[in-house]
Amino acid sequence: MQAPVTSGWTAGGAVAVMRRGEVVFARGYGFANLETGTPATPDTVFQIGSLTKQFTAAAMLLLQEDGKLAIDDRVSKFIGEFPASDPTTIRQLLTHTSGIADYVGRPGFPRETRLPHSTDELVAYVLDVPTLHTFAPGTNWQYSSSNYALAGAIIERASGEPLERFMTTRLFGPLGMNSTALDRSADVVPGRASGYDRMTAEQIGWINTNPVDMSVPFAAGAMRSSVGDLLTWSHALTHEKVLHPESYREMTTSVRLADGSLPTQLTKNGTRRPVHYGMGVFLAGEGKKAEISHGGAIDGFTASLFSLIGPDVSVATLVNTSPSNHLPFKEVEGIVRGEVERSRE
Repeated sequence: MQAPVTSGWTAGGAVAVMRRGEVVFARGYGFANLETGTPATPDTVFQIGSLTKQFTAAAMLLLQEDGKLAIDDRVSKFIGEFPASDPTTIRQLLTHTSGIADYVGRPGFPRETRLPHSTDELVAYVLDVPTLHTFAPGTNWQYSSSNYALAGAIIERASGEPLERFMTTRLFGPLGMNSTALDRSADVVPGRASGYDRMTAEQIGWINTNPVDMSVPFAAGAMRSSVGDLLTWSHALTHEKVLHPESYREMTTSVRLADGSLPTQLTKNGTRRPVHYGMGVFLAGEGKKAEISHGGAIDGFTASLFSLIGPDVSVATLVNTSPSNHLPFKEVEGIVRGEVERSRE
């Protein structure tokens, strides 16, 4: 973590490691704010981008436990703007098998991110496309934040309260995650990190990242948190303290397509590899070798949270710099894996 700070590839960051419920490593690197010279610490609050998705998935499963919806309900049951004849289900939103194109990639999206949106306005924006699906629901897999924007709207309509309040009441508050919230740009947050971008790919230097109104990433990527809070969440989730066991199994079971097969994804070298994705989490291995992980990226911030289920180890890594190949997430993961293997020997 220190190397990319020293070489100017990231402004700052924090890493924390938990083993069997105990934080065994926590450290900040570089700066939370370059202008004030404020150092990053384990308590620094970062935006976490798509790590938000697993919280949204858990919130949806809580509503299923409450009897307010079923994840196999059609989306149109809760979103009247959705075509009534469309067969897309909530499950297909949460597993990225709906075929709904990602609003993040639409022309003009960067301009849209600067404007506040109500939930109804965001739903209208997601649905305002010539063709809603790039493939028939349930027949393929494609990562799309549109799925989780719609999921957030369903949570609000089924629960009868704003997503922020539902998450705080049912998730953050009970777990004591005091540094975690569905972020708003206007919030005054003690210990908040500022987000940065490099000036160019060739020149080392910094600019403040473009502001994003958090009503746009919404349930797909609007949360803020600290490494300590993320470890608290990971431990509670994987030890079934957040969801009932059957709900946790649903969340952490790899999705299958309508024909019963695992989805596949085209790699950079032109081959296809199987996709193991549950609801808001990527999955690997089985039993004691099972792993749960996800990354997050939003303007000025990059995040990672992964858990090794057998050895009961979780690692949270947050930086206040937009994504690049020079950020040390794989290296941090490799170090932790190495320590786990040495302890087994």
